[in-house]
Amino acid sequence: MAPLQQKSLEMYEIPRVIVFGPNAINKVPEILDKLGLNGLRGLILIGPHFGKHLIEKVECRTCDVEEVEEISPEKILELSNKYMSITDYIIALGGGKIIDFGKAMAHVMGIPYVSIPTIASHDGIASPYVSHILQIDLNKHGISKVQKSPIAIIADTSIILEAPRRYLLAGIGELVGKLIAVKDWELAVRVKGEEFSEYAAALARDSSLIVLKNRDKLKVHDEESVRIVVKALLGCGVAMAIAGSSRPCSGSEHLFSHAVDILARERGFRPALHGEQVALGAIMMAYLHGMRWRRIKSFLQSLNIPVTAKELGLDRDIIIEALMMAHNVRPDRFTILGAGLSKKAAENVVEVTGIA
Repeated sequence: MAPLQQKSLEMYEIPRVIVFGPNAINKVPEILDKLGLNGLRGLILIGPHFGKHLIEKVECRTCDVEEVEEISPEKILELSNKYMSITDYIIALGGGKIIDFGKAMAHVMGIPYVSIPTIASHDGIASPYVSHILQIDLNKHGISKVQKSPIAIIADTSIILEAPRRYLLAGIGELVGKLIAVKDWELAVRVKGEEFSEYAAALARDSSLIVLKNRDKLKVHDEESVRIVVKALLGCGVAMAIAGSSRPCSGSEHLFSHAVDILARERGFRPALHGEQVALGAIMMAYLHGMRWRRIKSFLQSLNIPVTAKELGLDRDIIIEALMMAHNVRPDRFTILGAGLSKKAAENVVEVTGIA
């Protein structure tokens, strides 16, 4: 009998502490103490619009504060150099961009960071990875792929509830996209022989099912609906940490969204929120997969999540172009898009699904 082949060593980096609920931000001192960071020198990052009024709630007498207006590799490197020898940990307090900024700084500096989201619009609050566009820019400056899970996540649902409902709906759109991401991953296993983690895939899929099963509760903008979305997004972060990549949570629906973002940068128009674009992509990719795309569309419509290009302020031509180029956004990631869609095929997708 041939000896059993040993599997390769696996190592996960996941958050050590997760606190979510009303007034969770008041637990910062307790969490820092639990992590052995209390008394060490910290750096709190906030954005120019949100976060200022929350600083006083983050009780940290040994923390410096930086207001970040420019999200760029240059600024990340500048602040990393400035605080390299005097900072032991980072607290990122804000939306996805600020958390990505803190994540990248922590990666460069080799120190832990704490995620305190003020919105729940996508899974970046718990993900080890930064946005695709930011990673492209970081690569150009010699910064390797960011893979840094937060050491702690403090999600104050009372703070997240204060944000415009549009952000929470975008978070729901992001979660619906996990159905497609897992389907794409399973396809890549069959066609390309990719490695697969059933546990990571199940976590990502269940994160979608959580919102799908709680549609009526999500119609009300209250603490309970915020809690449902935050819980699901946290599950996605853990799924990616276990998989060692964003594979379980990012498939063809994300490639489409990234393509729109790239076109927006090139053409100078404003893209929609990431989760909104992912939701749009999920409808179209579900159609290509032969899934029940009408059910996905109906679910999104029932929560007033945009399901057409017009509702998002995007031109039909942009949607078609994004569909045609999406497969090239990450050539290493095989999805239902395969080697790419022809213009005729892309036009058929948007017409059949009613996207544009």
